Order: sequence, then C-alpha cells, then structure tokens
Amino acid sequence: MVGKSVVKIQFKKERGQLIPYSDEDERKLKKMQDGACYVVEIKNLDTRTLQQNKALHKYFSLVAEALNDRQLTVKTIIKADIEWNPLSVKEMLWKPIQEAVLHKKSTTELKRKEIDDVYDTINLALGQKFGIHVPFPTIEKG
Repeated sequence: MVGKSVVKIQFKKERGQLIPYSDEDERKLKKMQDGACYVVEIKNLDTRTLQQNKALHKYFSLVAEALNDRQLTVKTIIKADIEWNPLSVKEMLWKPIQEAVLHKKSTTELKRKEIDDVYDTINLALGQKFGIHVPFPTIEKG
C-alpha cells in the first residue's frame, strides 16, 4: 500500500458523539485529507490514565511519608516492624484492599472509577484508625 502511515487519535464519547480527546488529537483529525480512505481500530481505553498512574504512585509516596511521620511502622499497621516506602504501601495496603474490593490482582487492570473505590476504602480506614488523611494527587508535578 503506497503512502501507508499510522496516525493514532484518541476519542471520547459524549452524548453519543465521538469527540477528539485532546487538542492534539483534534489537530491530527483536521490534518486528515478529505476523500482519503482510512481504517479505524476501536479500543476501549477505560483503564487508568497515565495521569492517574502518576497520581497513584505519588499517593503511595505520600501515604508512606504520612505513616512514617507519625512513627507508624508496618508492624503497627500490619504487624511487621519496618518503615513504610511507596512499594510497601502499594503491596501491603493498596493491593490487598484492591483484591478484596474489586477482585483484581494488578493495578494495571483498574478502570478509572475503581481507583477511587480503593482509595476511598484506604483513606477511610487510615482516617478512622490513625487520623491520617492523604488527599489523592490530582496532578503529578516534576
């Protein structure tokens, strides 16, 4: 096929219409030539966004810091006398709650709303038992 190229454009569905997901996607769409033939592959990308992924890992760091600031070691929370780090928050707090609530083993399987469900469960438990409330990051800076 002569002149074959791949252009990826993400769309969101709003009120029954497919709308370019970002300004960049809209620019790509406008560059497409009238009368040309295009093949479209539809994939559901309702898994977590890259921004949610960054925020999720930032949250693990913030919880680890908050627990360590209160000198609440893993033993205090989960009966092992070690300090918290982002990986231990993910593996010992987030994932067990995720599996119990959603029956999903990997964070890569999470849909957008499901991140909120796990976060809300952890935040409520940490708040009620230890007075710790760590807001979920909205934008990862740096």
